[in-house]
Amino acid sequence: MNTLQIPSSYSKQSTLPGAPQQVSPLHAFSIMNRHRITIAIVTLAIAIPSAVAIFSMKPYYDASSILIVGTRQAPFRDLQATVSSPEVDTVAVNSEVSILRSPTISRAVVQKLDLTHDPDVLASLSYVPLSKRITNTVTRFFVSPPTARPLTENERIQAVSELLNKWVTVLNDGRSYIITITASTADPQTSARIANAYADVYLDFKRRMKVTATWQANALLDEQIVPLRDRLRKAEQAVQAFREKNGLIAAELERAPVAGTDNNTNGGATVTDQQLSQMNRELIVARGDLEAHRARYAEISSAIKNGSLDSIPEAVSSPLIQQLQAQEAQVSSQAASLSQVVMDANPELQSTRAAASHIRSRIGAEVHRIANSAAKELASAQARVAALSNEVNKLQKQVTAENEADVTLRQLQSEATAARTVYQDYLGRFAQTSTQAELQVAEADLISRAEPPLEPQGPPRKQYMAIAFLFALLAGAGSALVIDRVHKGIRSLEELDAIPGLFALGLVPAFTGSLVRQYSSPQRSAYIETVDSIRSVLSFGHSRFRAKVVLVTSAEQGEGKTTFALSLAANTGRCGQRALVIDCDIRNPSTMRVLGALRVAQNNHMPVDPLLAGLERDVLPGVDILTPDAIRHHGNGAMLLPEELGQILAHVGSQYDMILLDTPPALAFPDAAILSRQTDGVVLVVKWGHTSASTLTQTLRTLHTYDARTLGAVLTQAPPNSLGKAEKSPFHVYKRYGLLPAS
Repeated sequence: MNTLQIPSSYSKQSTLPGAPQQVSPLHAFSIMNRHRITIAIVTLAIAIPSAVAIFSMKPYYDASSILIVGTRQAPFRDLQATVSSPEVDTVAVNSEVSILRSPTISRAVVQKLDLTHDPDVLASLSYVPLSKRITNTVTRFFVSPPTARPLTENERIQAVSELLNKWVTVLNDGRSYIITITASTADPQTSARIANAYADVYLDFKRRMKVTATWQANALLDEQIVPLRDRLRKAEQAVQAFREKNGLIAAELERAPVAGTDNNTNGGATVTDQQLSQMNRELIVARGDLEAHRARYAEISSAIKNGSLDSIPEAVSSPLIQQLQAQEAQVSSQAASLSQVVMDANPELQSTRAAASHIRSRIGAEVHRIANSAAKELASAQARVAALSNEVNKLQKQVTAENEADVTLRQLQSEATAARTVYQDYLGRFAQTSTQAELQVAEADLISRAEPPLEPQGPPRKQYMAIAFLFALLAGAGSALVIDRVHKGIRSLEELDAIPGLFALGLVPAFTGSLVRQYSSPQRSAYIETVDSIRSVLSFGHSRFRAKVVLVTSAEQGEGKTTFALSLAANTGRCGQRALVIDCDIRNPSTMRVLGALRVAQNNHMPVDPLLAGLERDVLPGVDILTPDAIRHHGNGAMLLPEELGQILAHVGSQYDMILLDTPPALAFPDAAILSRQTDGVVLVVKWGHTSASTLTQTLRTLHTYDARTLGAVLTQAPPNSLGKAEKSPFHVYKRYGLLPAS
């Protein structure tokens, strides 16, 4: 009949089926409400075993001991800077935390407390978790379990040590040097003992580390002292042997520092050094005496030559010369007096003059004696100077040779001094470490010891139950969302419109109870209003959608096509018109079964039309139903032929305002596609959340193959609480108008 033509005014751009849709958060709640039974089952399935496991957990007691580390190694600096911005060496503190967590400490605690024989510890050690027990049980069916052998003492210590690592927690807040050691066990006394033992073992371990390091340093120093002592002895012996070999015998205890040399380099002055110094001093004195004697002799010689005895100090100071000069003066005075009285031949005058001459000769002889004495002293001084000069030259040559040997001596002395310095330094360190070895203490202090707790600290069953219940609830909600997401059915008019060649005529909600109950009530409901909206489109809408003879089908079975066809007819009857429903599904007639109605006996007084032998009148107000009985009576096979349907429509077409054909599913049987040529169009019924886009596409392909005219599709059995915002809006309006929900 009519071909599928969609006016341009109704054309739309199709989106791919199954494209992701934007779902509001409120829609998620509607989905969960629809799957509330699934959520409840999943929640209980998780929450009940979790509650059993939580309440079967044994209580535990926490006991904590507190340490502060690095108390003796932090240097004192500016007090204000230390108080205002204290620096925490996190690397050092983390190192101490790692030491406390090490297997060495845990093994020492096990041995200290003898935990390998503690009943509680052994019971915890032999406990096997439920999951492992199940695994072992299953494994026994496939593999024979190995024969258990008793643990050795070392293996028991190791096993208990690993158990302690699970019971003990060592923490540092990263902002201080405080380390908290917390032990959690089923017994308060055991928790306190373990926490305190960890602190004690740690302090002993740190002290032993320092003592061991000190003794190792002592041993190293002791090993080095013996060769250093031998080296010093050999160096000093080499110095002494060189002195003796080269005659560098020290005459003084210490030699005065020499300018330009190291003041710390001292050595004894040799005899030759002292002799040379002495000779130099004597030579200087002798040369001074020589010059004095030479000046004295020159002065005396000059005075004698000039005849001026007054310039000779020895003559002036000589008593003999002074006496002779006095006598000469007296005799000369007498001679002068006589020369004036007597003649030169006077014997007395001549005697006086002879006496004066004799006196002068005696003075001259005395002066010559003084000059000879000065000459002898000069010669003696010259000889002394010459002798001293020769001796100094000899000593200088000897000192030069000794100085050349002294260079080597100084090198030997330097080596001996260096050996002595190193040896004395090692001796000092050895004495210091030997003293400190007995005084070593750990660089940590125990602030507080653990006390047995008065009440258990856990497990926090309420918190665990809250978490378990929340997790179970989330798992249930997630399961509902996953189930809803896995379901590929159409869930909105937008998705229905997205299928090429299909127009969404409307949506009808799901309802409970029978269809007769919906239409027997005097008050209108949301279901009736939604069906009436679709009927209005078919009756008064665009010419593209107007139809009097409508074929109602679906892609698959159970999508509500029969119920929708009857509802369209019932809405037509409520408007005071007449509607006919023809049940064309000869294989599985369902119209009367959906209504739950019995066949009505025909009135004997009314003429019976052979074509309408199976007609049920007024099953609903204004609704007649043509059952398959008449179709089987007139038909020749398992389906109604188009010619037979044409005869029926031609016969009853003028009696009804709307004729609805209820046909089998279009994908399974060709009835709908074939009979559509006798109708004004096809309405596809799509079950909300059930029918997929690919199924509808295949159904449209089948209908187009027979040139069927598709009026549109109706989304049925939609839960109002699970609809999107656009689809849910009309139901809010219905509620404000006081219309009853679909129930």
